[in-house]
Amino acid sequence: MTMRIGRLTTTALCVLLASAVHATGARSQVVPLWARGAPGSEGRTAQESVRLTPEGEHIVSQVHRPSITAFLPDSSLATGTAVIVIPGGGHRELWMDHEGYRVGQWLSAHGIAAFVLKYRLAREEGSSYTVEGDALADVQRAIRVAKSRASEWRISPDRIGVLGFSAGGELAALAGTRFDAGMPGADDPIDRTSSRPAFMALMYPAIPRDMTLSRDTPPTFLMCGENDSPTISEGVATLYLALKHAGAPVELHILTGVGHGFGIRDGNPPAVTAWTTLLYDWLAARHLSDPLPGPPRISTQMRDGIPNAPYIPPYSAGERASAAQRILKSASPPTLGAVVTLTPNEPYAADGSHLSIWKPSFVLGTANGGEVGVNFWGIHDEGHVNVGFRPASGTSTLLDCRLLSTGGIAFRIYNGPSDSPSTKGERALDHGHVLLVVPAPPAGGSVSVELWPAPITATTGFFGCTLSAID
Repeated sequence: MTMRIGRLTTTALCVLLASAVHATGARSQVVPLWARGAPGSEGRTAQESVRLTPEGEHIVSQVHRPSITAFLPDSSLATGTAVIVIPGGGHRELWMDHEGYRVGQWLSAHGIAAFVLKYRLAREEGSSYTVEGDALADVQRAIRVAKSRASEWRISPDRIGVLGFSAGGELAALAGTRFDAGMPGADDPIDRTSSRPAFMALMYPAIPRDMTLSRDTPPTFLMCGENDSPTISEGVATLYLALKHAGAPVELHILTGVGHGFGIRDGNPPAVTAWTTLLYDWLAARHLSDPLPGPPRISTQMRDGIPNAPYIPPYSAGERASAAQRILKSASPPTLGAVVTLTPNEPYAADGSHLSIWKPSFVLGTANGGEVGVNFWGIHDEGHVNVGFRPASGTSTLLDCRLLSTGGIAFRIYNGPSDSPSTKGERALDHGHVLLVVPAPPAGGSVSVELWPAPITATTGFFGCTLSAID
């Protein structure tokens, strides 16, 4: 079934954008889409310009040399999935941080390669570019470039999708409905590659007109806020129905009390930050977050020359809150994958001796209105860790604990006046971590959680935990 639905200076710029990318903490590289310049941009010599918002966000315009900034995951985390990230800006400018670089960081931290696109702007003052003739060509070229370098970037050519925000969502939708199999006779071998994305994620998108939808339309993830303009909040719902009627796989989320342009920002409330979890879960349901075959997903960092904690990418506060709710509704922790916050930690003691006893090795700070500390007890024969904290009255806590182990984790929770544990048991690890819900102690009381590997082996080592309140 097929359906149709209705319609600064160069130096300063480089420094500013380099600082923006550097702030994400992910490995990145800038790759021009055309080595000899983009077709249709011949003779354009003006340099890109950038302005900063009062909040320090980078907004780019005057794009004549489209490019992608690659955020590649650590090889130990790589899933083989990749995403072309397309920022918005009304086709007049590009909001590169909250809809670009931060998204690239988040994806790469979760094992997904990200390529943040800078595309030509059709509605910028004085522009002769068009959305469907130039900006769409940039998206299609980005897909082809990623496929042509799949081996180098350790991604699967059939697992490269698009993720677009606002005007970028419009381009992502166009890319998912106007692809081709490549041009066999093209002089440029990259142009011989298909431009079809494996999936498309459309975040509060402008809805293109005259979209041709069918069963062959790539699987689609749709999201917007209920307070967005009706053309988007209602248009996304209409697009969902059209995709369903066409037989294409589709998932829709409309966030309560949310408007336009949220992306990934530090100040986003939990209801908004949860969108990344919803996207990740959708990718997981389609087996697009499964790890590549290979050795265990552990990447050792060094600090002062001493092997330190294996890196596990971060959960946002909203993601942890979402995970907590899922645990509360289930009999046992769900499978969430290695996507948790790595807190500062002490180097391991090579001989397995105790690093400290009955006082924190370091203080994590405050959580739920109280101090949080961690005792590390070595890593070999008696590899125990004790987490102590005092939550606000009546507040339960989600304890997100990780360790390097080949088995599971045993635990005892003490949250009352008795010397006996209130809860104890064992849980299987999932990619080196387990989540526990710690009930609220009596008013003003403290909590102590003791954890150790089960079974204890020579490869055992604790390396961090994260605590967050459960409302």
